[in-house]
Amino acid sequence: NGTGKGLSVQPLTPQTARSLGVEATEGLVVTNVAPSGPAADAGFRRGDVIQQVDGKKVADAASLRRELARAGDRPALVLVQRGEASLFLTLG
Repeated sequence: NGTGKGLSVQPLTPQTARSLGVEATEGLVVTNVAPSGPAADAGFRRGDVIQQVDGKKVADAASLRRELARAGDRPALVLVQRGEASLFLTLG
């Protein structure tokens, strides 16, 4: 379930959302961030919930990889929920 950007994810479940304290009902939970990859440089953390990439919802690792590939050489804008806060991170 890796993205090729140093990020491993799994689909968000209601149980996982509760344990993370997030209101999101869909998206992808970051399960691992490679310490020296693009995702770590962008500020991703284990437990973040990825909801959108460039304004498009992502529900599985394949859709995340597809949207990141569509960004091409430019950084993708990723909407993340972290606890009660929502933030945008750029992943190139």
